[in-house]
Amino acid sequence: MLKLTLELKGKRKRSSLNPMIPALFGALVRKGGSDYRGIPSTICPCGYDMFIACVSFDDDRTVSSYILDGVCAACGSLATLPTPIDYEEER
Repeated sequence: MLKLTLELKGKRKRSSLNPMIPALFGALVRKGGSDYRGIPSTICPCGYDMFIACVSFDDDRTVSSYILDGVCAACGSLATLPTPIDYEEER
């Protein structure tokens, strides 16, 4: 099992946002909020496990694709959402 350890030193400088993120998530991305993108995770460092994401559906009404940038539903921080390939790499 892969164990994720997050270590922050001082105030983390926020990388420039993908121009699509403000358009997709608007006010959900908080000014001065944290940016935890880069390592796919199912849990935000704040401890919450629900994210707001942009998804598309196929004819069977299942998620067919999604944008890997997501927003934590609790704290509003940006995060990288996991994919099935990430799960396979953990095994």
